Amino acid sequence: MKKLVSIIIIMSLGIYDIAFADTFQKHMYCSKPSKPYNFTSEAQYNRFVDDVNKYQICIDDFVEEQNQGIKNHQKSINNAIEEWNRFVQFELK
Repeated sequence: MKKLVSIIIIMSLGIYDIAFADTFQKHMYCSKPSKPYNFTSEAQYNRFVDDVNKYQICIDDFVEEQNQGIKNHQKSINNAIEEWNRFVQFELK
């Protein structure tokens, strides 16, 4: 009986993970700089350029993080396929 309960719990957790695996979408928290209508000084212009550069870096970092997530998901997919193929090849024959 304990074994059956353990299996049900484990399966429930697995189904929960599958059902909600990609429902969470990360948002980038990069602050887009506001361009003044007219720059009143060189210092103001330089601050704006710095803010633009920071914004670009923030977005680049976010994209890189998401691309790494894609690679991790793809690796997990490939591992699951390989596991299935090994199971079919060695267990079902």
